[in-house]
Amino acid sequence: MFTLVDSNRKKLEHPPNENVQFPPSPDNSNIKESKSGIANQIDNLLSQNDEYTKLQLTIFGITFVVSILLATITGIFIGFTFGFSIFIGAIAGIFYLRLLAKSVGKLGRESSGVSKLQLLVPVCLFIFASKLGSLDIFPAMIGFFIYKPSLIIYFSRS
Repeated sequence: MFTLVDSNRKKLEHPPNENVQFPPSPDNSNIKESKSGIANQIDNLLSQNDEYTKLQLTIFGITFVVSILLATITGIFIGFTFGFSIFIGAIAGIFYLRLLAKSVGKLGRESSGVSKLQLLVPVCLFIFASKLGSLDIFPAMIGFFIYKPSLIIYFSRS
């Protein structure tokens, strides 16, 4: 596996009967054990190879790109606070969509109905925007619903 170099002779020597071109893959068990909960969920999501997971990732990506574009445009033309509020609302919308997709993914296997936990996301966003002075309620709610045009964009391209 290793190449030995004798500095006196300036000659390379390879250990016998070992494949130098293809070293064994490193043991990643320590890395997998040290991942946090969010990183572990992302790794699990990316490691799955079914169509539903690919659909989720595509819709999340489209929603994120649309939210960045909309927040940037509104931030430039209307104001930074308005654009920032739209972006925070869009992140909450992506989180809501993820919780909804997770709940729908469990249908039939683990549960017989969709969970109501994701309904707390818009309520918390509204409370957070009303209590915090740097966020506006209306743009945050507009940003929350950015996932809907993203769904329309995704399903209209077929």
